[in-house]
Amino acid sequence: MKRANTPLMRPSRARALLLAVSATLVLTSFLQAQSPQLSLADLLIGLRSKKVTLQERNTILTEAVRQRGVTFVISPEIEKELETTGASPTLIEAIRQKSAPKHVPAPVVAKATPTPIPSPTPPDFSFYQTRADQNAGKGEFTLALADYTKSLEMKSDNAAAYLNRGKTHYNLRSYDLSVKDFDKALELNPKDSVAFLNRGISHEKLGDANKAMVDFQKAVDLDPSNEVAKANLKRLQDAQAAAAAAEALRNTPPEFVSLGTLTGANATKMVTPTYSIVAQRANIEGRVSVEVELDTEGEVVSAKATSGHQMLRGMAEDAARRSRFKPATYNNRPIKAKGVIIYNFTLKPTR
Repeated sequence: MKRANTPLMRPSRARALLLAVSATLVLTSFLQAQSPQLSLADLLIGLRSKKVTLQERNTILTEAVRQRGVTFVISPEIEKELETTGASPTLIEAIRQKSAPKHVPAPVVAKATPTPIPSPTPPDFSFYQTRADQNAGKGEFTLALADYTKSLEMKSDNAAAYLNRGKTHYNLRSYDLSVKDFDKALELNPKDSVAFLNRGISHEKLGDANKAMVDFQKAVDLDPSNEVAKANLKRLQDAQAAAAAAEALRNTPPEFVSLGTLTGANATKMVTPTYSIVAQRANIEGRVSVEVELDTEGEVVSAKATSGHQMLRGMAEDAARRSRFKPATYNNRPIKAKGVIIYNFTLKPTR
């Protein structure tokens, strides 16, 4: 059997091809050992390698650039250096495509959002009521009044605020306004003994003792332990009883009225006493006072000498008993009376 005639490669050519393949593998291995992207230094080293031809180096480097990219942006200076080192136009074009500046999105600058300062919770009715109570406790009644009013604007059914504002009006001597607030407090809470007590005190300040006693009595009925209401009620009841007694006394006619000194102007009949001869001879003279009692018709029912010489008194008393006077009156009604008749006994002749 005959063999087919196959031309044999010359030894020198085969050796050169083997070296070229080896060099290519070496260059490829070098490039693969580098970072994922090729730097300018990687490319320059590859171009200067003498293991394979310049054309093969350009081919290998071009393919590597296309697959892996580069780490730099080509510039005229870099392009000139690459050309000087042996870079082909194809390699430079591949580098240019891979080194084109990529669009890098502008960093998003986070705007500083100011942290909102929480608004303070607006005061409610209890805030103003508490502050009003504190001011009232310190005697700042004008400030307390403003805060109680603000509290009631926010909560109009607050019986306690009406009660305390009523007390504040009282301390500011606005007694009529305090009564109105106590009225409202009792409208909202009809069983508040303290509100009745305070309204009673305000009524008394306004001069209405009867309304005051009604409120004090109600306070005691609701709370028998309300000692202040008890004391005020008793005080007013005692004062009322005393006033009633005084009024009754004024309206009850006395047993007698005093007419003072009785003269001819009071008398319908004035008797002159007898001056006894014995008294005259004894030179006894002087004034004699006789107290008399009159009945409702002006008749003398009693006569008693209280001063003067003893020898003259009997004559004076006798003359007084025989005299008669106009009836005394009290509230236009006849009444018994008392008076004094003065007699003057003298020895001097009357002109």
